[in-house]
Amino acid sequence: MDDFELLNDDHSLLSAQVVHVTALMKTLEHDPSWPSPLKTEVIRQVEILRQQLLEHFAFEEAQTFPRIDNRFPHASSRVEELREQHAKVMAALELVWNNLQSARAPHQVLADCEVFRVVFTDHATEENELLRQLANAAQ
Repeated sequence: MDDFELLNDDHSLLSAQVVHVTALMKTLEHDPSWPSPLKTEVIRQVEILRQQLLEHFAFEEAQTFPRIDNRFPHASSRVEELREQHAKVMAALELVWNNLQSARAPHQVLADCEVFRVVFTDHATEENELLRQLANAAQ
């Protein structure tokens, strides 16, 4: 089940980037010069996170989920729920991205970022739990 360990590590890296972006957003909220160089950096970091998530989800959907479906058919409904959550995570991040590009006030963008953080964290936690259960079942 090496793929499962790899995904768990990947989730940790993605979670660290989410924490980083959220911290930058909180700093941005207190930046008196809007827009600012800090906003430019926040946009850059959100784009990095966006690309990382797209690649991560593509790998899961093309590689990991089909393997789980084949090896653990009883988990297919949970895998399908996780697939559907990918779109929700990306939609929440796209809202942050779009609002950063617009003239929305920093506190509004921070609120959107917090919604994204919760959606991502809930998804990653649920996915890690499923992977842990399947890894234990395979032993």
